[in-house]
Amino acid sequence: MEDMMKEQNAAVNEAAEYLDQIPKFSKEKHTVETVREMLKILGISQEDMKIVHIAGTNGKGSVCAFLSSILRESGHSFAVFTSPHLLSIRERFAFNGRDVEDELFLFAFRKVCDALEAFGEIGAGHPSYFEFLFLMFMVMVKESPCDYVILETGLGGRLDATNCVEHPLAAVITSVSLDHMEYLGDTVSKIAGEKAGIIKAGVPVIFDNTSAEASSVIRAKAEEMGSRAWPVDNTSYSGLELDGDHLKLLAKNKDGDREYRLDIPFAAEYQAVNSMLAFRTAELMGIGGDVICRGIGQAVWPGRMEQIMKDVYLDGAHNPGGIAAFLEAVRDVTGRREKEPYLLFAAVADKDYRSMAEAICREIPWRGIGIARMKNSRGLDTEKLAGIFRDFADCPVWEYEDAGTALHEMRKAAGEQLLFCAGSLYLIGELRECNSSDGLSS
Repeated sequence: MEDMMKEQNAAVNEAAEYLDQIPKFSKEKHTVETVREMLKILGISQEDMKIVHIAGTNGKGSVCAFLSSILRESGHSFAVFTSPHLLSIRERFAFNGRDVEDELFLFAFRKVCDALEAFGEIGAGHPSYFEFLFLMFMVMVKESPCDYVILETGLGGRLDATNCVEHPLAAVITSVSLDHMEYLGDTVSKIAGEKAGIIKAGVPVIFDNTSAEASSVIRAKAEEMGSRAWPVDNTSYSGLELDGDHLKLLAKNKDGDREYRLDIPFAAEYQAVNSMLAFRTAELMGIGGDVICRGIGQAVWPGRMEQIMKDVYLDGAHNPGGIAAFLEAVRDVTGRREKEPYLLFAAVADKDYRSMAEAICREIPWRGIGIARMKNSRGLDTEKLAGIFRDFADCPVWEYEDAGTALHEMRKAAGEQLLFCAGSLYLIGELRECNSSDGLSS
């Protein structure tokens, strides 16, 4: 038995290594129509799948987490496709709240590998990394059917592989801000247009209504497609307050004639709208308000203002919108706790890290900032990033050669104050790994 488990673990690791190598030999992103053809080759039909399709710049993962918890509380079976992963690639495929089992992961991987020749026969090249994972997920859902499928887009929406879905149950669009501008456009309106590309004819769209610029684009697309639009903003709830590390509010139902007490297990105020996006979506799925509240109250989403130990918070803020929300959360937590903030930060090289550094240093009176080197090859050089922070910071800026050392030293520097870790989800993954393997939670 032990030998079989070792063999299986080795096979999973080999599959993950193969997937990591895909960018080296996948030269193209396929059209939505081609991805549909790939699904046909794999023998997959969407007709019996009840799919909730989610796009947006920030908040997609949180909404997925809230919906997952609601569905678990309601007794429904469900599968969730999200990205990126923090530690294991299997995190991207969750069934009933758990990472996919090794057996199903390997079955789906081999099934897609076996279809590569057939893909070539229809003129398609090797699937991109994201396409390959999406195809694997759809194989998994066919093999292990469930009541609902929650599908998070990768980049954008209109041209995303997941947009091959033709008849979703609902489309959800979270907050829209500037990110991946080289692919999606250089204005919020252009990016919102890409996200709104997931709206299908007659399918309800539930959207974050906090940006007038993005909302006008989403509303126009919904009207064009004959889809009912359900806006969510701070008028969707009342009585928002912070209680310890939880948000509490009164959630208004879709008809506006009843309120539900909602206890959200996160410290960041931006989760109020994210939770209400999930609330409204679940209502439209026919789930009762009391069940929705219990589900949201039990939600878990690693790396989003997550307190991993006393006075240490992780947040995967890595673009302008995410950084703005993160800084607002830092102000909330430091004000409530009456403690001073320290920062541990890292970024990947393809982000606008100079603008992020400027905003971070301008908005918060940090007592000290640590810059960590990440294992990921996309990570920005620590010396370069630290130099940029020194251009804007009014506090010491330190450099560390790895995430574990950075966390240890920054905890010592912060002492009884607060330490916030942000910048890249790759950093968050490494810090969570350090925390679990080294017993740093004491």
